[in-house]
Amino acid sequence: MKRSNTIKIDLYNLAQKLVASKIKENTESLAALKESVGSETKSTAGDKHETGRAMMHLEQEKVMRQLSNNQKLKEMIGRINPETSDESVRLGALVITNQVRFYVIAGLGQFDLNDEKYYLVSYQSDLVQAFKNKEKGDMVHFKGQSHRIEEIF
Repeated sequence: MKRSNTIKIDLYNLAQKLVASKIKENTESLAALKESVGSETKSTAGDKHETGRAMMHLEQEKVMRQLSNNQKLKEMIGRINPETSDESVRLGALVITNQVRFYVIAGLGQFDLNDEKYYLVSYQSDLVQAFKNKEKGDMVHFKGQSHRIEEIF
């Protein structure tokens, strides 16, 4: 297996671990919030008590949305095969330019791997939209910089 495929698989595995960690964190937060709401007892403060319960319910809804989004992200990542090579910039492509290295998988941030910086980016990101359907050798102008696509894996 080529070194680039190993990097792509390592980045893919990193994305899976990050999303799994987020799902675990969301699940634990939900459990703690449900416990807090359940253990609240009616106090003499009345309105203050109801406001606190309402705030906890809003937080529960927020965490449930995050959990749902992370579960969808996990499913989407699961449909990507990191062992395939791409010839154009699309979901699942590892793109190396003269300026930046990015893996089109999910907006998870910047990571160092083998002394190189890689960005895990969403297909919907402005960066990917500028590079969409471009191929090796193409020039892309993005945010005032010129990028030459050196490799796509």
